[in-house]
Amino acid sequence: MSTRRNSIGWRLYSASRVFALSTLISATGIGVELVVFTVASSIILLTDLFHWAVDTVLEVVFLLTLMFTSRTRKRFPWSTVIIESSLTTFSCLIILGVYFYMFVDYLFNAYESVNISTQSYTPLVATITGGFLTLLTYIILKKSYKQYKVELLRVDSIHALVDVIAAVVASLGVILTVYTKNMAVEIFFTFILMLFVFHSLVEVFRNNIKAIMGGELNAELSLELKKKLEENINKNINIANIEARKLGSFYVVNIELEVDPDTTILEIHRLRRKVIRAITEKCDLVYHVDIRFNPKHAWRKRYLRKQY
Repeated sequence: MSTRRNSIGWRLYSASRVFALSTLISATGIGVELVVFTVASSIILLTDLFHWAVDTVLEVVFLLTLMFTSRTRKRFPWSTVIIESSLTTFSCLIILGVYFYMFVDYLFNAYESVNISTQSYTPLVATITGGFLTLLTYIILKKSYKQYKVELLRVDSIHALVDVIAAVVASLGVILTVYTKNMAVEIFFTFILMLFVFHSLVEVFRNNIKAIMGGELNAELSLELKKKLEENINKNINIANIEARKLGSFYVVNIELEVDPDTTILEIHRLRRKVIRAITEKCDLVYHVDIRFNPKHAWRKRYLRKQY
């Protein structure tokens, strides 16, 4: 890992330390909710607890990913993509399975007893604490993104902001359920919280499926990278094609350049290093750049005429 301040390696390592802190905060939130749940069980609190569990899994994956990639920037970490996708999918499926087992059990018990599970305001201790911790995480991630400019920090800060809303919904659900003693109110807020859980799970599964199928083409990033190259390379070099595809938390960039056929190997080698440097400076999450060099169209025709 490069130790030079503001280098990509240093920024990735610094971002991994931020994710270590956010993971610790998330684990604290789970601990608080578990303790409160043992004292005052509630289906609303249970749903919020599993939402925390999914988010913690993602935090751990982001942390491990940045720790690994900050040390292995010289080669594209295909194994990391596979491990990341497998771990998140497997962990989320387990969480989803356990939650639905407990949710179905709650529905059966509710049908037989016709009683709400949220009997007191005690779960508010967990939901309000969770909201405060999530807000703290959002502030830390947003501030860190401005400092380190690592895209994963921005993505997770948006997710944390959504989780603050989820905490407000959970708290409101507890208050209204206890106040009204109405099971329909409890189930209504439970289903709203389930949407937050499903949102996190769908994002995980969607990204993993796209990674397995070869990545998601990011047209906007591709255009930005093309503009960056046009500013940094010789005007006589044509950018025939450029594609940025997302794999897991990474981007793989494929570039096709048209150069003068008389360009030397040394010049091609220098150009390749310049292109890679420009691409990685533009986007921190690019971990592999594949460059193909072809002769210019006009030169190609002239070369073929000489051959025949």
